[in-house]
Amino acid sequence: MRNRWLALLLVGFLALITLVFFALRIKPIDLEKSKAAQEATSTPITQPSVTFVNPSRGAENPKLTLIEFADFQCEHCMTLDSALQVALHTYPNEVRLVWKDLPNPSAHEQAIPAAIAAHCADRQGLFWPYHDALMARQSILSTDQYLQIARELKLDMDRFNNCFSDQDTMPIVEKDIQEGRALGIVATPTLFVGSQKIVGSITSEELLQIIQTELTQP
Repeated sequence: MRNRWLALLLVGFLALITLVFFALRIKPIDLEKSKAAQEATSTPITQPSVTFVNPSRGAENPKLTLIEFADFQCEHCMTLDSALQVALHTYPNEVRLVWKDLPNPSAHEQAIPAAIAAHCADRQGLFWPYHDALMARQSILSTDQYLQIARELKLDMDRFNNCFSDQDTMPIVEKDIQEGRALGIVATPTLFVGSQKIVGSITSEELLQIIQTELTQP
């Protein structure tokens, strides 16, 4: 009996040593992975990404994609929006526009709520009509306006209210903000047109010239 207990104790001791050994082996690896992940998220990038969550409009198979980082309360963004509308009308089969959120809440207190509301509308397939309404009412944005626009567009109000009040779409906005920082963007609007990065609003004539130059690149 005594030998049996000694054997069990020995087995238990060896098992404990084995667990400690593997724990010590695993811990440094996890720390290294965590450090690498942090470095990856803070690494600067030069070109924005485009995924299925980013609202876009224009050509189905574009030759040129325009990527706009903007703020719904930014006056210069509204000015650029007019030029972008002209560009999409002029090049309906060549150009596509992608929207990215880069709200500046320190200057525009309604920028983040407006972005959340717009993406809630996107869940019902009406981002761009909602976007256009926000731009048109830029100076009077408020929660009442977000609900009013949703009613005018005949959105499912229960779905919209739940999405907006719970801030369900905030992760989309936050992802754009993180990407904007990684790109080193310091002002809105910032527009990527092929190989060019344009900061601030420009006229429709200037934008059309830039687009034409990019489209003729070999």
